[in-house]
Amino acid sequence: MNRPPMDPERLAALLDGRLEGRARDEALAQLAASDDDALGAYADAVAVQRELDAEDAASVPAASGAKVLPFRRRWMPPAPLLALAAVLAAVALGIGGWWARGAADAGDPGRYAALLRRPGVPAEWDAAPWAATRAVDGPLDPRARAVRLGARITDLQASAAARDAAGTRQAAADVAALLDSLPAAGAAAAVYDEVGRRAGEPAAALEPVLERGRRTAARLAGEDGVALGAWAEAARLAAARRDAAFFRSRDTRAALDRAAPSGAVPPAARAALDRLRSASAGEPDWTALQRDAAELLAAAGR
Repeated sequence: MNRPPMDPERLAALLDGRLEGRARDEALAQLAASDDDALGAYADAVAVQRELDAEDAASVPAASGAKVLPFRRRWMPPAPLLALAAVLAAVALGIGGWWARGAADAGDPGRYAALLRRPGVPAEWDAAPWAATRAVDGPLDPRARAVRLGARITDLQASAAARDAAGTRQAAADVAALLDSLPAAGAAAAVYDEVGRRAGEPAAALEPVLERGRRTAARLAGEDGVALGAWAEAARLAAARRDAAFFRSRDTRAALDRAAPSGAVPPAARAALDRLRSASAGEPDWTALQRDAAELLAAAGR
């Protein structure tokens, strides 16, 4: 049963950071528990706000000392303003699907885990190949965050498919932690809190929540980076299990073609990406494939 739609003023206050304490928690819980596409439309609203902030920041000379104000307290050009108003209206009316579907059509990052012949993640699996190459802890680059999100989404999908409660709970917690560092991503993180609480349930029962979470995470963090991380982690799992069908699939070829011109791949990862593209068309060298997929993740996720 659909929950009552969120009041647009309350949503605007949430986006602006004007809700605090219990009021904010209740608003986030309402979005996270929505059984329509309101969360997807909310993610689009956050993305519009972020793009406007980036445009304003780019237009202010660095030496001017001018401050960029939140979007509801500054003038906005008509087109972005209308786009944001449309998203707010969609969420308020509970009809976010028409807005969010465009992002959904770009690709679900969970589709790579679905290609794997075997569910689950091997014991003693290194879920963070980027850790050994990261010299210091500090704020994550947006690209690196998106890549890490994609990788952990794949691990989560694989663990949920195997009904591995511990693995599902850990991967969901990792995704939620990565989302927590994104502005206004509390509603998406709350989805993964729910996944953690329901860890061990049949995959079919969890799938609607997982799909809602991963599409929203991709929209918030950056679809190209999330897709790259999701594919590279699935490639590592496939190589570890000698899953030739994964590397010969149409989705793998499309992922590699999409990643090649993408800004999600840093220069340090280009060589590994090129080797993976070449290897996917020939007889697999499983050790090399796993090494190159790990190298791609390590470089792109740091």
